[in-house]
Amino acid sequence: MLYRKYQPAPPLQPFVECYFVWDSEQNLPEAFRVESPPNGFGSIVLNYGGTYAIQNPKHSVLEVPAAFITGQATHSYQLTLHDSIHMVGIVFKPTGLSNLFGLPMYEFSDERFDLLAVLGEKVQGLYDRIGEAPDMATRVTLLEQFLLYRLSLLKNPLNRTDYAANLIVEKRGVININELIGDLYICRRQFERQFLHKIGVSAKYYARIRRISYLCAELASNRWNVSDWHEIIYKAGYYDQSHFIKDFTGFTGKSPSLYVKSNIELANYLRDE
Repeated sequence: MLYRKYQPAPPLQPFVECYFVWDSEQNLPEAFRVESPPNGFGSIVLNYGGTYAIQNPKHSVLEVPAAFITGQATHSYQLTLHDSIHMVGIVFKPTGLSNLFGLPMYEFSDERFDLLAVLGEKVQGLYDRIGEAPDMATRVTLLEQFLLYRLSLLKNPLNRTDYAANLIVEKRGVININELIGDLYICRRQFERQFLHKIGVSAKYYARIRRISYLCAELASNRWNVSDWHEIIYKAGYYDQSHFIKDFTGFTGKSPSLYVKSNIELANYLRDE
């Protein structure tokens, strides 16, 4: 499988983590399944390949629209894909979707909503143009033009909530939220309300998501020596083994040792060129 990332233009970098194109080079085996831990980023995805479904704690089976928008994944989820994969999408910074489109992100957690229903009929033309584009670069350019137009309509500047969410990402979730609120000189109630609106979960829960996301990425890519769990626990910012195991199992549904042996994470199948 081919998975290629593209970086956004400078004006969009505060809002967009990356664009991506994902293609299968041949037809998939029947009911091809992969899993993904929560990563802390919302996205918009346009699918031109076979249909697919997701399973998560909220949905036993959710058929995914051809063009969809999704918010925070609060736990690991599984994808079941059919036929072929031809997708292009936008991965947003924590507050990017809310800022560019004015969306209350708590409504989008663990969901895949039809993009047309959320943003209106104007995105149908975008979907059609991207589907007719001759190559990957052109598809990404069309997505970026769409976002640049949305940016031109944006009146509100980034605020301390955006800064806090990005700092949680930068610190890989290892951060004291109470101290962060104090450092920002912001009302706790106002901060919690804005954070839930812009990101979709509380700041403390978001920090846990980012810590698990980083940990799973490192384990799946074999960058850490899994024979020394004490070192992994320390690197991930946990104070003791029981806390680490409880948190990891709660998010992924697997113990850390089982995850290392049997994970079918999406990252294992992607070839980034």
